[in-house]
Amino acid sequence: MSIALVIIGVIAIIISVVAGLSTGAFLGFLIWLTGGVCIAVILFAVSKIIENQLNILYQLQVHNEFSRQLHKKYTKCPNCNYEYDDTLTSCPYCGHRDSR
Repeated sequence: MSIALVIIGVIAIIISVVAGLSTGAFLGFLIWLTGGVCIAVILFAVSKIIENQLNILYQLQVHNEFSRQLHKKYTKCPNCNYEYDDTLTSCPYCGHRDSR
């Protein structure tokens, strides 16, 4: 998505230069070029914002997974004394069913 915005921004600059040159006047060229550059800068900024948002979302996912692992609770099997994750309904070592 962000690469597409950068490409569209570059295309906007190219189109504005071509349209400015086709006016035949220096003032027309400057107006078209200014407009194209403004559009490109906005598109580049939106591209960077999207890139930063994706990075933040990735960092949040990593943090949530780390936090989940950190706060994981364990249960001791009454049959074999093996410690396992309390979200499981049976012991992965001996297969004893929990009576929850």
